[in-house]
Order: sequence, then structure tokens, then C-alpha cells
Amino acid sequence: MNKKYRVVFLGLIESRENFNQKMSRLGVSPTMVEQIITKMPVVLKGDMTLRDARQYADAIQYAGGRVNIQEHGVFEEPEHNERSLNIAPLENFIMCPQCGYKQLKDQACVKCGMVFVKSESN
Repeated sequence: MNKKYRVVFLGLIESRENFNQKMSRLGVSPTMVEQIITKMPVVLKGDMTLRDARQYADAIQYAGGRVNIQEHGVFEEPEHNERSLNIAPLENFIMCPQCGYKQLKDQACVKCGMVFVKSESN
């Protein structure tokens, strides 16, 4: 199971003006930056892998924000497909005596064409 992480904004390290400028370079609108600051502590982003959370947190810290990465549950494993595989038993296979190719029993080798079927006169 893979753990989920979230990045929580806790406050400013730098001035509000510097934070606004650097966050705008990251593509965050001034209105959103103001909401982040006024609602702190606030979850900025969740449901991430630890690697993604660290990269996200690094960007916010570079902009002058103080953040915390928190474990936040686990990713659910995808449901396994309940289809059963239809695998033929070993006795249903034959090995070509000419080329060694293994295949389901048939009248001839699908690789080299050697005929397996015995004639009725033998």
C-alpha cells in the first residue's frame, strides 16, 4: 500500500509582498494567495505521493511559505480483475520433433509446417 501525503501551509517566512510575487511566478493568482494567507493553516494540496508532496512543498518554501507535509491515508489498491485465466493443461501441448516448437496439439507445426497426424495405413 502506498501512503498519501498532503502539504499544509502554516505561514510566511518572507514578507507578504515577496510571497505574492513568487507565488504569481508559480501561476497562483493574487486572490488565491490572499485566501491562503488568511485561512492558514490550510491544506494546499492532498492525495500525493511523498515525492510529489516534497516537490510541491519545496516550491512553496522557495516562494517564502512555511509548510508541513503530513501523511494522509493510503492510496487504495486497484481492484484485481477477477477473470480467471484459461490455461490449457500440459497434456494438450505437443513439441515439434523437427524444430522443437511447443504448441497446442494440432495436425501440423505452426512454426515449420511439419505434419504430426499419422496416416491411417500405418
